[in-house]
Amino acid sequence: RLHVLFQLGGHLLAHDVFDDLTESREAVGDHLQKSLKADKTLGPCPECGSDLLVRKSRQGSYFVGCDGYPDCEYTLPLPSTGKPLILDETCEEHDLRHVKMLAGRKTFVHGCPQCKADEADEQEDEVIGTCPDCGDEHGGKLAIKRLRSGSRLVGCTRYPDCDYSLPLPRRGEIEVTDETCEEHDLPHLRVHSGDEPWELGCPICNYREFTARQEGSELQAVEGIGEKTAAKLQAAGVAGVDDLKSVDPDELAADVDGVGPDTVRDWQANAD
Repeated sequence: RLHVLFQLGGHLLAHDVFDDLTESREAVGDHLQKSLKADKTLGPCPECGSDLLVRKSRQGSYFVGCDGYPDCEYTLPLPSTGKPLILDETCEEHDLRHVKMLAGRKTFVHGCPQCKADEADEQEDEVIGTCPDCGDEHGGKLAIKRLRSGSRLVGCTRYPDCDYSLPLPRRGEIEVTDETCEEHDLPHLRVHSGDEPWELGCPICNYREFTARQEGSELQAVEGIGEKTAAKLQAAGVAGVDDLKSVDPDELAADVDGVGPDTVRDWQANAD
């Protein structure tokens, strides 16, 4: 049993040390606890000097918290995507080890949690348009925001009174272009990451297309087709965008209530 505990701790001990520890279960437990703590330690807390540890909340999310809690409540956020792995590389400024987030093909290096939080605090929000939820009534604006966890999003400037938000990619430089979405009056966004820039487009349109793909209805990714209309089209035998592009507009209009041939032609043009 003791041998299994030492394997879980991830450490191999010399035989003489092991023999000494087996004489006292309390000593073994103490050593194991310290070993497990070492695997979670990032470095010193800037407020009290105790260890900063990677912790897991009751909701299942990870964060950095002080080992001196509750006397010290210092915390730093971690990305919501992936499971943290503490690297050997250490931040020269804060003496904290870097963190890597394991998320399958989306695995990425987060770096120093303190640096990420400081960068977010220093960066001003970039307003790009009017909030569709509260803009007309309360004057809320949509802005590109960088969170202390390292994530980025388009969110309302009236947060937390308005929690409207749209996700943005974590990596790459975001460029606000001069091209504007006619439907939402928002600028198109371009993400520079790697050799070729990614034309993200209107953040609202982009998120609508993403959710449509996630829900398995690519028809909703076509401008002008909502959930109910997509259901009508599928009932008429139009399962996806390819079917929509090849169907005869007059025949489809005859099969779907409330849809005219010109509307079908507009959908076909938007689907190209």
